[in-house]
Amino acid sequence: MLLTLLAAWASPVETPPALRVGTYHYPRYDRSVALAPLAALVERASGRPTEIRLLDTPEALAKALCRGEIDIAMTNLGAFVEARSCPDVRPIAVLSTPPAVLDRYRGVLLVRRDSGLASLDALGARAGDLRYTEVLPGSTSGALVQSAALRSTGRAPVFATRRHAGTHEAALAELLAGRTDVAALAEGPWRQLQADDPGTAATLLQVWRSDPLPPGPLVCRDQASVPCAAVHRALLADRGEVAVALSKGWSETEGAVRFGAYDPARYDPFQAEPPLP
Repeated sequence: MLLTLLAAWASPVETPPALRVGTYHYPRYDRSVALAPLAALVERASGRPTEIRLLDTPEALAKALCRGEIDIAMTNLGAFVEARSCPDVRPIAVLSTPPAVLDRYRGVLLVRRDSGLASLDALGARAGDLRYTEVLPGSTSGALVQSAALRSTGRAPVFATRRHAGTHEAALAELLAGRTDVAALAEGPWRQLQADDPGTAATLLQVWRSDPLPPGPLVCRDQASVPCAAVHRALLADRGEVAVALSKGWSETEGAVRFGAYDPARYDPFQAEPPLP
């Protein structure tokens, strides 16, 4: 008995597995830096180590959440609507983004003014001859809302080519350089071009613009091994350190300094949208 007790006392205590805090990569932002204060908050709230994981795209993030490979994630709207029906994926908080920023978070479809295209119907009718550029698989404002808009015409247009530019700015640059005929991107770079270079902007035409889009919420894998309730409470008590760091990693959350509760009514109208063929 004594030997058994001594052996148990001498055995090293196993370190609990790290909680995986994740999001998706985007060239414009260092999201490892943006997630670092969140990972530290999760460590304090859970008493467990964390590791940061960056997936290649919003679509890849949604799949990782559904497979249980990420425990806590900062999503965009596209990743969230794809993953929210998966087992155990629970939204726990949303960055409280200033109203002026939320109003600017929209998607647009742009064409060259000399293309003769002026409507979604015209795009659909001529899709087979057109080169289409979007941002990333699963990008909300640079792929998914445009896909839904194009399908709303009654068809899923099959473009001559469809490629991903990687960033919203790159999608706009492809159109300006004549390397694509239709560009799907967030409204921000388009507004910036209109302000900085009205002459160049006048060579393009906006054929569609979405309503304002909510940012993606923070989600947690709701299992006994993941302390979602404790992380939720810590986020709502955050005095700005975590919120500000995250807000600097996404254009649609710029200026947020705190978290608010998840409101299902803001997200119910949005459904997972398959990519265009």
